[in-house]
Amino acid sequence: TFSRFGTLIQPFKIRKNIVRFSKQVSTGIQQSIEFKNENFDPLFDFQYFTSPSDAPGVTASRFDITEISIDTRYAKDELFVINDNSRLSLGTTRYPAINLKYTYGFKGFLGSDFSYHKLGLKIQKSQKMGLVGVSNFNINGGYIFSELPYPLLFNHLGNETPVYVGFTYNLMDFFEFSSDRFAELMYRHQFEGFLLNRIPLFKKLKWRATGTANILFGGMSEKNLRLVPEITNEDGTTSLTIRTLESGKPYIELGYGIENILKVIRIDAFHRLTYTDRHGVNNFGVKFSLQLIL
Repeated sequence: TFSRFGTLIQPFKIRKNIVRFSKQVSTGIQQSIEFKNENFDPLFDFQYFTSPSDAPGVTASRFDITEISIDTRYAKDELFVINDNSRLSLGTTRYPAINLKYTYGFKGFLGSDFSYHKLGLKIQKSQKMGLVGVSNFNINGGYIFSELPYPLLFNHLGNETPVYVGFTYNLMDFFEFSSDRFAELMYRHQFEGFLLNRIPLFKKLKWRATGTANILFGGMSEKNLRLVPEITNEDGTTSLTIRTLESGKPYIELGYGIENILKVIRIDAFHRLTYTDRHGVNNFGVKFSLQLIL
């Protein structure tokens, strides 16, 4: 709802047709296969070169893809609540949950414009730290082996709204960075009563301290960069319509906050530590959210 206010940035329409089959192969192992056909129709001035060798040359503004994905999940001691066909994961107790995903794009099938290979890895773990609280780790990585226009690459999720969203970079702008290879760590820690219970007033209020750290490494190959047309700026210089992370220089943001305010309110403050000299970005921000902690 909050993202509906302000300027609409690079809007587009996507039509997806998806068929997905998933099976619990054995205890702790789940196998999924997904078939997807997708049509990308931009509502902004979007262009890409149809081949790295075409730059400058033939451009297109829309595309279709058809792909199949194989996703293997290993979570040795994951617990579920099951109701008919619905399953709610309660997470793992001792071991991390690991997802390995491979995607292949079929060029020419159902109008698909590209052939490509994608590989993704996700590791999730919640770890109790005794009196210190609970740590939550999310380690993700991905690699694209083919040349694709940037909407099909890894476009890292920014958040320009006042609402805290745990799976985004809360001080990164929308569409600020794109990559064809990346590795990231999203770390959240809930201190429970370890810090604030030592202060009499806060102990009575039952507020709880939190901490976050988001670190992202990424990059883009020259072939994918050559698919992006240049634009002419007001000062006569040229630049690409997308931005990428510098080699060896990660995007880093750190945050701290308080949850359980009036039982449902959470407030977080964030500091952006790298890429701070970019025009228009916020290096500090405060976000809020509503959550119910049982």
